[in-house]
Amino acid sequence: MYRISFLVAFIFAVSIVTAQKLEDKTLLTIDGKNYDAGTFMRVYSKNLDIVKDESQKDIDNYIELYIDYRLKLMQAYELKLEEEDAYKKELLNHRTTLAQGYLTDNQVTDALVQEAYDRSKVELKGRHILIMVEPSALPQDTLKAWNRIQDIKKELDKGADFATVARAKSEDPGASNGGDLGWFGPFRMVYEFETAAYNTTPGNYSKPFRTDFGYHIVKIEEKRPARGEVTVAHIMTFDPKESEEKTAAKRIQDIYKQLQETGKFEELAREFSDDLNSANQGGKLNKFGTGGINSTKFEDVAFGLKASDEISQPFESEYGWHIVKLMEKHPVQPFEELKKPLAEKIKKSPRARRITSAFTDKLKKQYKVTINDAELKAIKSNVTDSVLSGTWTNTKNYKNYNTPVMNMTGKSWTAGDFYTYLETQQKKDYTPYKTKEAKIQAAFDGYVESSLIDFYDQNLERDNKDFAFVYNEYKEGILLFNLLENKIWNRAKEDSLGQQQYFEANKEKYIWKRRLDLVLTQNTTEDAAKQVKQMLEKNMPLQEIKDALNTDGRTKVMVSSGTVEENYNRLPDNFKVQLGVSDVYSDESTNFFKVIQVKEIIEPKAKTLDEARGSVINDYQQQLEKDWLSSLRDGRSIKINTKVLKEVKAKLSTRE
Repeated sequence: MYRISFLVAFIFAVSIVTAQKLEDKTLLTIDGKNYDAGTFMRVYSKNLDIVKDESQKDIDNYIELYIDYRLKLMQAYELKLEEEDAYKKELLNHRTTLAQGYLTDNQVTDALVQEAYDRSKVELKGRHILIMVEPSALPQDTLKAWNRIQDIKKELDKGADFATVARAKSEDPGASNGGDLGWFGPFRMVYEFETAAYNTTPGNYSKPFRTDFGYHIVKIEEKRPARGEVTVAHIMTFDPKESEEKTAAKRIQDIYKQLQETGKFEELAREFSDDLNSANQGGKLNKFGTGGINSTKFEDVAFGLKASDEISQPFESEYGWHIVKLMEKHPVQPFEELKKPLAEKIKKSPRARRITSAFTDKLKKQYKVTINDAELKAIKSNVTDSVLSGTWTNTKNYKNYNTPVMNMTGKSWTAGDFYTYLETQQKKDYTPYKTKEAKIQAAFDGYVESSLIDFYDQNLERDNKDFAFVYNEYKEGILLFNLLENKIWNRAKEDSLGQQQYFEANKEKYIWKRRLDLVLTQNTTEDAAKQVKQMLEKNMPLQEIKDALNTDGRTKVMVSSGTVEENYNRLPDNFKVQLGVSDVYSDESTNFFKVIQVKEIIEPKAKTLDEARGSVINDYQQQLEKDWLSSLRDGRSIKINTKVLKEVKAKLSTRE
């Protein structure tokens, strides 16, 4: 009975192991080379959602495509395309780019992205008090600053007015205005400050906290839903500082009067706005949010406009006088739309240090890293104070030069390795450290991080299966591209006789649609367009037309000419095809006014080979590729393991 039970248990265990190793079983064999089921399933699952042809989702059909894929790669390797220098260089560039996504802590990144998005929906108004102390300050200086901020906190706890205390004791440059910060959102302040601010409820102030600038206390006075962003156009007048006569206020009032009479905001902006950067665009500015213009007055007026095309009354800001027109309001976008740009913004901001620290902490655990504290202490003793000025020289004569200072299984980094790093790094770190020990420790922390990340990068294919799969896809994809370029694309481009033969056999495919020999003018104002129309009707030379209207550095008319098909995308949608000069067309999508002169209407006719060359080469390429694919299986031994294929189908069906 015991033997039977043992035998059943053994068979059951073996069946589990077999099921778990389906991915390692051979699904396909071509000329004696085996391809496992796991790679096939992963490729199939990855491509399932992007395959448009429903027949290709059938596994029996898909494996035929997979066989074609493998046959192409076999031919690429037979031609030794992987040995070409250009291939190796391109692959290295792709690997460098691809690896970046794996040399980070995605969980911490995702948490920071979510946090930034949540904060982006709220704006805060506050004040702060700062007692300055450098990150590398001596302990006694740090303690002194800490005691001062604690004394200030006690004053506030006793009921002292925050703004009054800020004016009297804050060391921030903005202390004279009571530490007023105005309205702000995420990424406007350093991360530690931002976090303290968002964790403080309106009407209250925070506990003292530290940033690279020193110790702070922040008070939050109000919070409101974020206003999002806004796109506006403006007309601006200003008086230069050296100007004796101040006319900006009167000029803006005169423009506003014309605007009320004509309603032509864009035309007036082009003609009269002193903001030359936006005048040519009809006064349009890039969209901005709170703090984006660095003018609270301008922002409040812009966000205060309610409806599209609503226009403000003239007002004065720090920059001059303005009239603002609302073009579009942009509420805070959904998370999925902001996720990627927020991630990129975080990577470029100081808070990325949190991601790097979290990632290297994981690597330290994964590789069982240990630091030789005794050797690090010896390093700090050996290195002289000249490191503070960036002039220390690595003599290589230290007794501990070859002693490991950092260890992990199968790998160590010596004190000499760090000395070499420090000699270069000392010149790149401009932080004013108070002691050499502080600078050496900061350099060593950076050395540990960079060394671990470099080691992980070098071993990514071994230590990260996801990376190994994706990287292999890149390798194979580039090889296939090079193969197709050699076998098909270059041949189609260079085979003039083949192009001629293909063209002769398929002439009916290459026919000109009705074409127009024309002059197309795009004008910034309707008045300019009307003048252009009159000039074209008088057959004035195009250069004379441009010279007459494009004056004072402002372009009012742009001219292009040539032969185009009648469905040319730059022609107005309602363009009436007829010989002569057209009426003025208003193009709302581009804000241009167009006038077109049709010089000749050319009826449909067959293209010559030279006229159809681009299309012929493309079609000829497709024909060559089709013929090549049909020949790939000739002389090949191809075997599909039907038993494994059945298991694959069963497993894939459970994922759908």
